[in-house]
Amino acid sequence: NYLVVGGGGGGGGYFRGGGGGAGAVRTNWNNENQGGGQSCAAAKSISIGTAYSIILGAGGAGVYNSAGNTGGTSTFDDIVSNGGTGGARYERNAPTNSGNGSGGGGGGWTGTGGQGGGAGTYGYAGGNGSNSGSTQCGGGGGGAAAQGQSGGGGGTDGDGGAALANTITGSSVDYAGGAGGGNYGGGNQTIGGGAGAPAGGVGSGGAPGQNASIANRGSGGGGAGGSNVSGGNGSAGVIILRFPSIYTATFTGGVTSSSTTVGTETIFTITATSDSSQTVTFS
Repeated sequence: NYLVVGGGGGGGGYFRGGGGGAGAVRTNWNNENQGGGQSCAAAKSISIGTAYSIILGAGGAGVYNSAGNTGGTSTFDDIVSNGGTGGARYERNAPTNSGNGSGGGGGGWTGTGGQGGGAGTYGYAGGNGSNSGSTQCGGGGGGAAAQGQSGGGGGTDGDGGAALANTITGSSVDYAGGAGGGNYGGGNQTIGGGAGAPAGGVGSGGAPGQNASIANRGSGGGGAGGSNVSGGNGSAGVIILRFPSIYTATFTGGVTSSSTTVGTETIFTITATSDSSQTVTFS
């Protein structure tokens, strides 16, 4: 069984920036949903002695005066989870979502709010930026379990989309929350989308977007609230493999992982790979 989460997108820079979108969530564990409302994937067969690709997607960086960077792609063999797209800069649409993760939030823009990034197969769309000069708020990034909210002045306006819970580790853990949009001049002070996804920056020129605060959850970075600051960084993705303990997994050098045992099963959590050439082989 597996859980494969892509990296979260970075928040949009400059003020009224959109929140970063969450990475794609793919799993075949315990009949639990995948990201984007997709049902649980089918069983996956493994051949003893075959080397399977392992790539861990990094979080996308928040950028000054630009859209946030897209998160990196996480891969376990043919299971590919793309990163979430970055949130938009002020007065811009969010980057086009060309992967299967969540879209970033649109930038706020008086008169015409920026459009949020579209949904991927395993993630939701980002919200649109506010078009009001009195509620200057970027859209929230899409999460694995819900779309980001459009920017506005109160309630859930500008919030990132919700994270998705999964129990493959033996307890319920949230993954891939969308981040909140940045706020300037009366916008809602958002709360982000869980799993370490932050609110956007709030206020003056010294209010950058906040970084995703929990490592390896695939959550977005917050949109910038100030006029001369960057968006926040998204968090890296994660790969979790669970299999009967009668088997052994051997990783090539460059894989950072930890393992635990639950009953008669072994659980490996991969939190980093040094490049795109690492593999795992079962025996």
